Amino acid sequence: MINKLLMGVIKLIVSLVSEILTPFDNLIQDALPDLSNALTSVGDLLNIISSGLGWVISLIGLSPDAISLIVTYYMFVLTVPMLFYMIKLALSWYNRLKP
Repeated sequence: MINKLLMGVIKLIVSLVSEILTPFDNLIQDALPDLSNALTSVGDLLNIISSGLGWVISLIGLSPDAISLIVTYYMFVLTVPMLFYMIKLALSWYNRLKP
């Protein structure tokens, strides 16, 4: 029961956000095509930078194990606080909806 209620609330929020952002997306694509092209160019620049990232890492001389440890550390540091926050938020929502 609670699971279905939470899933319904999440679907409602996602659909409302989609409805709110659709006019802005249409505005960017229709009225400001240059801005759309600029945003695409930023994505292309990031792709070029990421393609050269392997070469830079090999030039620095980091071993694959060191890179794996660095990525794991930052993934842990950036995701665990968000996970705790989301659990705390879900519990507060549950306590508010509980009869």
